[in-house]
Amino acid sequence: MTQISLIKLGGSVITVKDRALTPNIKSIEELSRVFAKCGDPLIVIHGGGSFGHYWSVKYDMHTKPELYDPRGISVVHESMVALNQIIVKSMSDAGLAPYGISPISFFEDGKVNVTKFNELVEFTRRGIVPVIFGDMVHIREGRFSIVSGDSLMTRVATHLMPSRVIFTVNVDGIYKDMKNKKLVKVLNFPTSDISFKDSSIDVTGGMGRKISEAFEIARLGIDVNIVNGLDAERVFDILRGVEAKGTLIPAISNKGGG
Repeated sequence: MTQISLIKLGGSVITVKDRALTPNIKSIEELSRVFAKCGDPLIVIHGGGSFGHYWSVKYDMHTKPELYDPRGISVVHESMVALNQIIVKSMSDAGLAPYGISPISFFEDGKVNVTKFNELVEFTRRGIVPVIFGDMVHIREGRFSIVSGDSLMTRVATHLMPSRVIFTVNVDGIYKDMKNKKLVKVLNFPTSDISFKDSSIDVTGGMGRKISEAFEIARLGIDVNIVNGLDAERVFDILRGVEAKGTLIPAISNKGGG
């Protein structure tokens, strides 16, 4: 296991999701300060929120590789680069050494380029914080696909085995159901009693997808925390190893086929 914290900044945390192309500057700046205060090696992955998702919906683009509209491919990518630059600048202003990365470098001829994933460790050893973003990625023969930030979390975790994994969302964690907002503090299999319904439009799957990816990471033997990123101090507590309000998905033991 690598002593690195892997953190997902949800699109609903870093943007105003119901307002097209609007970053949540306050949230981004507070999280940047927390990351700088933490001092541990970090890899940050962020979603698209009202940037990438806005254009993805407009151009009907999905995670399935297709011959999408070339202009759609362009504007989704450029919007994600723009959001990444806002986050990178904020982290830089906080005293960190961030480095924005498109996931296109992690794929070669539609397959995972393991060498590029392993390079991320070298970044962190130099005190550099990789800031990776969900994006439109060329798969093969002109076909592109959305590679979501959530799926990137699983891919990075699988190759690097980080010591800590955090998904930040715009709610306190996973709720038993959305009506009474009863928080599930520890989420184990099975999850049939949990409502996965997500009120916002999210072409990459919403909360259900996050939980699915989180379980994949837990199967690697890594605890996963889902926490409200709009309260940066909770994120800081988890980075320090202190219990905070949220949902814990404990590492799943391989014993007995778990």
